Amino acid sequence: MIIWYIFLGEILGMACNCNGVCTRYRAKRLDNGGRYSKGQKRCQRCEIFIKWEGLWCPCCNYRLRTKPRNSKYKIKFQEEIILNGM
Repeated sequence: MIIWYIFLGEILGMACNCNGVCTRYRAKRLDNGGRYSKGQKRCQRCEIFIKWEGLWCPCCNYRLRTKPRNSKYKIKFQEEIILNGM
């Protein structure tokens, strides 16, 4: 059954892996502040932070993460949002 879904995804044009387009949009590491509060987004499939306006990765069409998952960084993210007035 799993093989069928993988095969069906390839037929429908869903990308299964990173094809390298996202490296053009790779975001640089920042000295101060968090990546998410500065507008960077993370693609879990490509495993990089990118500077991209859309919600979907330009490379693999996977949903980009816009908020941290770790509770410690969630609190830090919220504090930065409040300080910046977003």
